[in-house]
Amino acid sequence: MGHIACVSNYKGGTGKTTSVVNIAAALAIRKKKVLIIDNDPQSDSTKAVLQRDSRIGFNLYHLLDLEAPARPKASECVYSTIHDNLFIIPNITETSGLEIPLAKQHPESNFVLRDAVRDFAIKHFDYTLIDCPPTLSIFVSNAMFASDFVIIPMDAGSGNSMDGVSGVLKLIDSVNEDAEHKLRFLRILINKIDKRKSSHKGVITILKDKFGESSIFKETIPTSSVFEEVELLKSASVFSHAARSKGAMAFRSVASEIISIFDSLEK
Repeated sequence: MGHIACVSNYKGGTGKTTSVVNIAAALAIRKKKVLIIDNDPQSDSTKAVLQRDSRIGFNLYHLLDLEAPARPKASECVYSTIHDNLFIIPNITETSGLEIPLAKQHPESNFVLRDAVRDFAIKHFDYTLIDCPPTLSIFVSNAMFASDFVIIPMDAGSGNSMDGVSGVLKLIDSVNEDAEHKLRFLRILINKIDKRKSSHKGVITILKDKFGESSIFKETIPTSSVFEEVELLKSASVFSHAARSKGAMAFRSVASEIISIFDSLEK
């Protein structure tokens, strides 16, 4: 049975898409079958991993559009990517227009993504990662109701992103009041860290004191111009662009932690 995790922090600039794309790529390189669901209408995960010559037909918009006369199956919305074993349900900017119609629906509005993709993802993929927008919108609540776990990325240099961690934890508690299955907080992933800076070291200490050491990935993601280069390139991950970089090594370690965590849960 596969595992589904959404990656969420309602503050911007915390490295959500970078985390999703490169954790997914690292898992795929480890021969795991991985699906990214790009749940952010900005579509940055789609731009990062979808092959350059791909033409997007059915996508997340069509899965979430409750007013469509006929909606596709999740399997019809899956595309190959720049990495073997890695697939994506892409998104388009027009999906942002569905936010208000979804929010106006009856209580089932929180379960549209779950009903559309959850069974399919669990059955066909080892890991599914859902990239969320930097909000606490209907899109994020849909992602959480579709997921089993939440990964919370944060920027080591931003106090605001730490506030975002607390906000996401509160949302998890809220979701669990209505979820048919228990949504679990997995780990905090610290991004953009420069261990030469005492303030960044202090962030790690504060997080450990506030949330507990076991709530934080042992590996941290270093600040690096490589990530900026990858973002400019499009259709690229840190592994396709700079596989031997410190950033790539860090994401390999995070992927190993994730595999170890889920292996221990299955015992």
